[in-house]
Amino acid sequence: MSHDAQDLSRRDMMRLGATGVAAAGVASLPAMAEDEKAASTLPKRRYGRTGLEIGWLIGASDWTNELIPRAVAAGVNYWHKAQRWTAETMPRALKNAPRESYYLECVVDRVNGNHERGQIDEEKHYQFVKSCLKASGVGYYDVFKFHFGYHSIDEIKTNPGMVKAFERLKKEGLVKHLAISQHHYNNIGGNMAWEILEYLADHRPYEATQFFYTYNDRKEIGEWIDIAKKKDVATIAMKSMGGVGRAANDRKFQALLSDEKYKGSSPAAAMVKWLKSNPNLTGAVIATKNFDQFRENAAAATSLAMTDQDHAMLALLADYNKGLTCLLCADCVNHCPEHIAISDIFRYDRYAHDYHELNRARSEYSTLAKNATTCVSCGDCLPACPQEIDIIAKLKDVHDLLG
Repeated sequence: MSHDAQDLSRRDMMRLGATGVAAAGVASLPAMAEDEKAASTLPKRRYGRTGLEIGWLIGASDWTNELIPRAVAAGVNYWHKAQRWTAETMPRALKNAPRESYYLECVVDRVNGNHERGQIDEEKHYQFVKSCLKASGVGYYDVFKFHFGYHSIDEIKTNPGMVKAFERLKKEGLVKHLAISQHHYNNIGGNMAWEILEYLADHRPYEATQFFYTYNDRKEIGEWIDIAKKKDVATIAMKSMGGVGRAANDRKFQALLSDEKYKGSSPAAAMVKWLKSNPNLTGAVIATKNFDQFRENAAAATSLAMTDQDHAMLALLADYNKGLTCLLCADCVNHCPEHIAISDIFRYDRYAHDYHELNRARSEYSTLAKNATTCVSCGDCLPACPQEIDIIAKLKDVHDLLG
């Protein structure tokens, strides 16, 4: 199929994109006239001190060609991991739009290893971004994002390579703003994500942050969001749909949704509305495979408030997740004598069960220096788990699936 054939017509893009995100649903709304402009329906929030106004739902380069023009029509204007697009694969919905109407983010990883063992290398990061720009032909990236983040506050103080690479590129007009996607690193003796982010908030030039955040998460994450708002640092939630994908394929869970107290809600919509209800959270990047998922998420993002049914739905999902779905808080890691990256292992389990990306989960799992077989079944981690997961048994199950 040609690139042209994969794109939607202008009428399709307006009809299914702009109206499809309305809470009433696509089917109940009329098609727009040929000469009408698609309205940007997604709410926008200020992306911290960058000053950018971005749609609350964050787009991603792995979204399908069929979905992207609809998302653009609905108001998605910030694109995560845009460095994956070349001049040939850049979506026409963006290529044909004024460059200043959307924002592209270039994600920069460590080199010579994974996010735990890899290195920060100023020159290689600098050259990586330049090569991506040459391949894409976009001229510049709006955001340079350090992927996975620092291992510790000490590393921030002693290794300025990532910032220096950014500063060189910014001086040349090739990037504009600096952001970070931060993970926990207590398994290798480092700091928790919010500790690193709070330090960075007081030490420029990082302007925007991305981190794990979901319903029933640790209070420290909510506190960080409030701190960030006061310091004018942007906040993007990721890995926020814990258990939603798994529940969608669970017949017993789905059968419960026929109860009137959940009518008009769904796990995904309730989660999106809960996230959006925090005025201090800039936005969320949510794995989206098709238009139905996008339509549901966008409709929830445009809703004014959570309903009683939404609150009931989240309570049901939280109960379902208990003992089953890791929220990636990493508390257990602090108690593991083998320093196993338990939350990373369970994150890959979520890729398999929530995102239905088994190959990706297996690939990520294979890079671990210590996998689930390192567990000595001591049980020291069990009392620390707020989800009451049988971590020993789950580690074995995950290894059987991914090993």
